[in-house]
Amino acid sequence: MRDLHIHIERGDYTAEWIEKFINKAEAMQLEEICLLEHSVRFKDFHPCFKEAREYSLYQKRWVEEKVPRAHNLDEYRRLAAMIKSKDYPVKVSFGIEVCWFEQHADEIARLTDDGVFDYVLGSVHWIDNWTFNQRKYQWLGRDVNEIYRRYFEMENTLVESGIFDIIAHPDLITCHSLYPDYDLADTYRNLCENVKKNGVALEMNTSKGLGVNGEFFNIAKEVGVTFSTGSDAHRPEDVGRKIREVTDLVPTELLYR
Repeated sequence: MRDLHIHIERGDYTAEWIEKFINKAEAMQLEEICLLEHSVRFKDFHPCFKEAREYSLYQKRWVEEKVPRAHNLDEYRRLAAMIKSKDYPVKVSFGIEVCWFEQHADEIARLTDDGVFDYVLGSVHWIDNWTFNQRKYQWLGRDVNEIYRRYFEMENTLVESGIFDIIAHPDLITCHSLYPDYDLADTYRNLCENVKKNGVALEMNTSKGLGVNGEFFNIAKEVGVTFSTGSDAHRPEDVGRKIREVTDLVPTELLYR
């Protein structure tokens, strides 16, 4: 069992903090964990948020709140080296969850290609620089069908970029239980075929439920995609959350290795 989506942002870059996650992973009988940060948590990535920051006052404040507490990649590299120099009963990998901005693809590729990241996860949290998942009221007056179409277009460009190992929470667009008036089966199938073609893993994220919805999951299995598993934990106590249950759902031959 692997939990490849664990955020460490609520503590300092110390062995004491990291070992809280490792101890929980051992208790949950996990084989491997991937500790990571959101890309906005690194000063090096802040230029990639330029347009999102300028999109609205709300988003400007959201990004600026992250600036004082942001690290740089050299600090993260030192943390990873320190932890990997120690002997733990659980394999500890380090990664990053990158907010996908198509216009910054070259910069994202450069920043993620320095060897510090064992896993690079890509997420569509912003649709053309607009944050869709933070507040439901932000959808008022918007075309839900168009939001879905553009979201999945960006999911596909993420997959095709060649940057990412895993596409994180690929149905995040459903976070507010707002849905288009058209059938999503073909949309799911097209994405899954693209995921398989490009050798990217589809994440079963257990932060809310057991990964992607049933229709999406069944199509992904039929296509034969590879699945990763991640809790999206932001606290040590959430490490391994529902990982056993979701691992049991996925055919063994389709589990990400």
